[in-house]
Amino acid sequence: MLEGMEAVLAAIKPGVVAEDVEASWRNVIQRYGLKKESRIGYSIGAAYPPDWGEHTISLRQGDKTILKPGNVLHSILGMWMDGWGIEVSETILVTANGCETLTSWTLRSTC
Repeated sequence: MLEGMEAVLAAIKPGVVAEDVEASWRNVIQRYGLKKESRIGYSIGAAYPPDWGEHTISLRQGDKTILKPGNVLHSILGMWMDGWGIEVSETILVTANGCETLTSWTLRSTC
């Protein structure tokens, strides 16, 4: 999961197409024989509509939305199997030169 989130964060920058961010995650999980069909993130913020069919940015195959500075995304990388699951989540701001996470918890932190 952490490797996947690192790939997603490396992919997010202005001018990148939303589906290419999802492809960076898919390329990581495919190396481990895993597959996920659903989206891995969506836009959030003041303009976020009140339903799940918001028709804004969706980090999934087929979404051709071009990322711009100021976009805020919630990435939810999760895999759910029979009887167990795991998920890593980040809130991400697209900046002029890439992105920054809006949390103070680092991916490699330990409990």
